[in-house]
Amino acid sequence: MSFILKLNWLLSAYLAPLKNIFRWKLWGPFFIYGILQLILLLVLKSYVYPFTYMFLSPLVALLGQGREIYFSHYPGLYILLPEIFQWGKLLLGIVAEGLIAGMTAILFLKVYVPSKGKAFQTSEAVSRWPSLLILWGAITIILLLINWVLPSLFSSFLAGSPRRIALFEILLRLFTVFVYGIFIYALPAMIIFRKSIWGALQTSFGFFAKYPIFSFFLALLPYLLSLPVSYSMAEVDTIVEKFTPELVFYILMAGIAIDMLINFLTTGAVVKFLLDQE
Repeated sequence: MSFILKLNWLLSAYLAPLKNIFRWKLWGPFFIYGILQLILLLVLKSYVYPFTYMFLSPLVALLGQGREIYFSHYPGLYILLPEIFQWGKLLLGIVAEGLIAGMTAILFLKVYVPSKGKAFQTSEAVSRWPSLLILWGAITIILLLINWVLPSLFSSFLAGSPRRIALFEILLRLFTVFVYGIFIYALPAMIIFRKSIWGALQTSFGFFAKYPIFSFFLALLPYLLSLPVSYSMAEVDTIVEKFTPELVFYILMAGIAIDMLINFLTTGAVVKFLLDQE
């Protein structure tokens, strides 16, 4: 297949959700998910209050190094907030993100191919929530292991070399995107093709094997949207020291909105691609 054709596929996949970006019904599941993330962020920001500290401090203590004490003081709360919020989002995502993506896939199907969409209801995604949870949980664990194991394997090689560390972090992120590209079709395929967990994985593996570069860029474009918030939070100490600690909270709020956009575009693009292939 020519490069131009693959590029046209990629543009077509992402133009489809962009054309429907003002169809507010499509945003419903991701809006609910964004509200849940915002509630989580507000609860963490209120860590020092008695009604939240009582049940959050044991969870924060699991991160070790006395962080539950540091997190309870100003501005330590804002320095640790990105890391702790990321763990909270991770757990929330394992539970809910598969369901949200499944519901949105059905909504996109109804817009892209109304005749086929008549046979689907968003409640079908709810009935398949356990399968979606298992599938998305497995994908999340694989991506986490990559980001835990590889740094440990190369720790001696990276020690004492800022340039190697910087290069390794870039390559690690790109490799994570590449691996995610292997699974990017699985959740939508489970819903719109009514596949089992194994069937959805086979579908995703098959498309990746057939179009590996295309799949990589399909996963890469949304990831690029997340970089401003990711790099800002990597410099949280500088933000707290040179600006104001509260700015961290507002950047994380902006990150929730960006995540909603990323999930919207990714789900819409993958559904469009799968339907075109069908």
